[in-house]
Amino acid sequence: MQQPIFIVGTQRSGTTLLTRMLSAHPGLFIQNEMGTYGVFDKPYTTEVLHGRITGRLQDRYSIDVNSLESEGVLWGWKDPMLTPHLDELAEHYPGSKFIVIIRDPRAVVASYIDNAWGLGTTPYTGALRWHDEVTTQLDFCRTHQHRCLWFTYENLIENNQQALTRICEFLGVDFDHGMLEYYKKPLEFGQNRSNMNTQKPIEKSSLSKWKAAFSPRQIGIINNVCQDVMTELDYTDMADLNTRIGGLEKSYYELHQKVMGELQLQYQLRKARRNRKK
Repeated sequence: MQQPIFIVGTQRSGTTLLTRMLSAHPGLFIQNEMGTYGVFDKPYTTEVLHGRITGRLQDRYSIDVNSLESEGVLWGWKDPMLTPHLDELAEHYPGSKFIVIIRDPRAVVASYIDNAWGLGTTPYTGALRWHDEVTTQLDFCRTHQHRCLWFTYENLIENNQQALTRICEFLGVDFDHGMLEYYKKPLEFGQNRSNMNTQKPIEKSSLSKWKAAFSPRQIGIINNVCQDVMTELDYTDMADLNTRIGGLEKSYYELHQKVMGELQLQYQLRKARRNRKK
């Protein structure tokens, strides 16, 4: 059984862009998000888990993993929702490899709020989500150093060929220039507002868009929540680390997240169902 590649990051961290780039390589096939519901339901054996994953690829996308393997194509699955299941995947796929992409929390939180999927409805709750997920991912990478490669979205954007070459070396395949022209390859998943930027060349201006999305205090709140991980990752543009968040303010943000997060999620799900019927 060929060992797959798993790609994770927080939502809105560039995982889809990375998937587009890697899937433009003739020797790689990385499936975009296909949902984790039911995949990790216990009890299960390695064979059951593998059957669930490959069966979902077959049922939803008509992808036969055995055919990919016979053609020498490495296959994998990208989904931010795999983060809570990293240890399980490492145990049941002992030869698998993991790629983690991390993006500046201020950019991620700005995208959470703008995208309105209920992931983070305020700078405070969005920052908490980013901090918890990235901490889990980095802890996993420390435990599985030989099987895990992590890098930042900013490095991918600013030094894309260098970053992709590093990934290819990690996976044991040759670099292919087609990865730099990923946008010329037809989408293998539905186009929507969330992924439209993956259909055109890289825009470095995306790295600083978050600066116009927040007030100085909101930036300070994100810095306050995430500063330990941001410092570790060399996100040094943290001018305000002294912002204080009172208990009542935190309670308000948490209530806002609970109510608005659910409303946003239900709205997006209804809209997605309507679009599928068209």
